Amino acid sequence: MQLFATPRSHFSRKVRLLLDHYELDYELIDIGNVANADEALFQGNPLMQVPVLRDKDLWLIESDHVAAHLVRRCDPDDRYRVLTHDPAVLNMRAVMNGIMADEVKIVLAERTGLDTKPHAFFQKALAGIKNGLQWLDGQAIFFNVGQPGYLEFHLVCLWDHLKIYNLVSLDYPALDSVTRELNTQERITRSAPPAL
Repeated sequence: MQLFATPRSHFSRKVRLLLDHYELDYELIDIGNVANADEALFQGNPLMQVPVLRDKDLWLIESDHVAAHLVRRCDPDDRYRVLTHDPAVLNMRAVMNGIMADEVKIVLAERTGLDTKPHAFFQKALAGIKNGLQWLDGQAIFFNVGQPGYLEFHLVCLWDHLKIYNLVSLDYPALDSVTRELNTQERITRSAPPAL
């Protein structure tokens, strides 16, 4: 298996955490700067985003689709709760994916030289990040640090990425407590993104 990604990508890290927890062999191929518009770097993904998974003849894009494939391939019991139908968990994952996508908009815009501060589009994205974090902080009871699964993988990937790029204050005590505890587990810290 090959995972085309970057070491800092929070979307890719969700997949890496699942691969590591399943103890599957894979090759992480760093595609470099995700702001690059060279379509060839993204292994056929027309959206020019990561992750991209190649599993023999299978080609998959989008982290949650890759995660679902991995469950169907090697974990019929879905022990990390990827295929859940629980509305509360699905809503939390949707909010985290939205925060992650909003953060990417801002980070990539700034990386390409755009000052995002005077633009309402980016200010709305920043407000979405803050609102989403506030909402998640109130939902922290749903996180299970004793048996982390895909929901917890989402959170730790999101949180660690936000710490690197420092777009917002992380004054969310419940989320901070959950992620601190998750980050004591070797399988989770193994994929921690490198500092800037």
